[in-house]
Amino acid sequence: METRNCAWIDLLNPSDVQFFKAIISNLPEYEYLITTRDRAETKSLADSFGFRYRKIGTDYSTPVKKTFNMIYRTFQIMASNLRFEFAMSFENAQSTLISYLRHKKSIQYCDNDLKFVQSNFVQDLESKIKSMSSHVVVPRACYDLFKKHVSSDRLVTYDGYKEDVYLADFTPDPRFMENLPFEEYVVLRPEALGSFYVKDHRSIVPDLLGLLNRENVNVVYLPREKGDRRYADGYDAFIPEKALNGLDLCYHAKAVLTGSGTFAREAACMGIKSVSFFPGNSLLSVDRELVDHGKILHSRDPGEIVDYVLSGNNRQPTGDRCLRARNEIIEKTRNILCG
Repeated sequence: METRNCAWIDLLNPSDVQFFKAIISNLPEYEYLITTRDRAETKSLADSFGFRYRKIGTDYSTPVKKTFNMIYRTFQIMASNLRFEFAMSFENAQSTLISYLRHKKSIQYCDNDLKFVQSNFVQDLESKIKSMSSHVVVPRACYDLFKKHVSSDRLVTYDGYKEDVYLADFTPDPRFMENLPFEEYVVLRPEALGSFYVKDHRSIVPDLLGLLNRENVNVVYLPREKGDRRYADGYDAFIPEKALNGLDLCYHAKAVLTGSGTFAREAACMGIKSVSFFPGNSLLSVDRELVDHGKILHSRDPGEIVDYVLSGNNRQPTGDRCLRARNEIIEKTRNILCG
């Protein structure tokens, strides 16, 4: 017998863990069934939050392996016969498809409208599946592109960014700096070159490390995949032996440099100097909005990036925007589930 008011949450990425921790904490009237895949950072973060979850499937870095693994994992989840009343997920076609086939309500939280622009067969299929969700919840910055693909009665918007939702409850760890061998540093995370929507397959991380080393800037380097470690060969960079809380890393950093969006937005939403060196000029609407507001520098020029890092501290107060965004998305999620 299925549990009444039980939500299934499938965690694919570390930011999913942060986001749904905020949802779970602020919607205590529901029970939660949590699944994740064998991805080190995601699992370790879920463990640190005390989540009880079921591990199903793994992750791969290359597009071809990702595609076949997504299909295989979908069958694995279906065979697991999970018992739930409704599903919630972030940019997760598997969750939507399984919910649809089982005639269950689903909420898909999204902010990646770039997938509609830089498309291919796999990406288009994934987007079509996600648009089948009972409701799709997006930042207002994304509305114009999403409304072309999701009917207005199922599209829900909120003011802010997904990072605001979990930053509203963030409390810095006063002992965090004990994990690092220095007191001042920048964070460097490479591009997600294995993602379907990334067209450029050359990393500028070695160039950045060379310039940062020349300026005697301490670097915390966070490889995405095992192969990303080679970018740091021959350079002075601290690679943590275990996963560290990304929010604490942002909070204590002089600047955050990343090849994709989430880390850059986390830093920007905290008021930390933030750089995105995402390949290409087409950005997510949420990133473009932050760039236009001067909260994020977007550049693929290593010299420009390092000059920006060295240009002084620009930590800015963020006010209560995070709290407002968190409260709005919780209220709208509750209204969907009660409707």
